[in-house]
Amino acid sequence: MNDAAKIPTWNLLPSLGFRPGDMCRLLLDFGNLELSAVEAWSPRDGEAIYFGGVLKEPRTLTEVEFALPRRVESLRQCAAWIVWNLDQHSNGRRFRPARQVDWIQEGRENRRLLPWVMSQAEYDARPQCIVQRDWLRLALKNLCGQVASLPDNAIVVFGFDGAVFSIRCDTKLIAFPVEGAPWTVCFRVEARTIRQQSKRRHMRERIGISIWKSRIELGPWSYDGVVGPLGKENFSEVQ
Repeated sequence: MNDAAKIPTWNLLPSLGFRPGDMCRLLLDFGNLELSAVEAWSPRDGEAIYFGGVLKEPRTLTEVEFALPRRVESLRQCAAWIVWNLDQHSNGRRFRPARQVDWIQEGRENRRLLPWVMSQAEYDARPQCIVQRDWLRLALKNLCGQVASLPDNAIVVFGFDGAVFSIRCDTKLIAFPVEGAPWTVCFRVEARTIRQQSKRRHMRERIGISIWKSRIELGPWSYDGVVGPLGKENFSEVQ
């Protein structure tokens, strides 16, 4: 999400119960922790909202310190982020306020909204499949032979229909069986990128193929390119 489209974290804190304190701080009393928030800058985090306090638990006192970015995507994400940090500082990794605070449990349940959790979920959902080593080795050998005579900017298209992986290279089609869920996108690479790729060996019998951001990875081989919508270049039926 564009940073300009996000919401200032400071403006959301009153909705979570934070109240004005001294020295331009906002305060929220959990009963066993008075959590303060202040806008500041540090060499490590840059401009951010810094939180601090002392958590009082049976037999322990724990200094709580963490920071949130100046802008977040929503009030729910802000609450989830605060709760996650409080959990990290608490015994058993679970913060238990001494007085009732309604959004603590909801924040914990919204853990999926945390940026690193969303990033991991996006990575896990990336287009991917599994191929036998010999099939991939033969396909890449054929591909290298095909691109040898193509112009630098000729486009090679990779796609997977759920049963057959296809590599479209000029008028040629390289196809081989693969296991996995069908892709809803294809991946385009310039011929010169493939020609410049050094040869590598891969000893595993089953090799993963996946798209992540601007790269397609075929085991130890990877190519920079562009993710695109499915088009006529991708063949669900191989002739």
